Amino acid sequence: MQALLENNPISFYKSEALKSEFEKLMERASEAEPTLKNKIENEIVAKGLKFVPEMIEHMQTSKGITRGLCAMCLIRIGVSCVSFIEEASILNNDFQWIANYLLNEIRI
Repeated sequence: MQALLENNPISFYKSEALKSEFEKLMERASEAEPTLKNKIENEIVAKGLKFVPEMIEHMQTSKGITRGLCAMCLIRIGVSCVSFIEEASILNNDFQWIANYLLNEIRI
């Protein structure tokens, strides 16, 4: 019965509809060739601070392409996101080394 519920097209549609714009972009980026990935990165950076909280969350919970893309976007957004990064590093000790790396790259 559980398998039937999980494969229900209506529930799948609802869960897709609830995904944030950022999550949709990250999914596309994870499967994209380098040129498209670059365009997605530019789109995220162009949105500026809108996606910063989600990027910081993904930096703490993701690995690989997602983490790398988030790091690059945060670095490119720059000084505007420093306070968000600093706050996250205070709240999560495991995030401190990543935060230090990002802050050093932004402040160069």
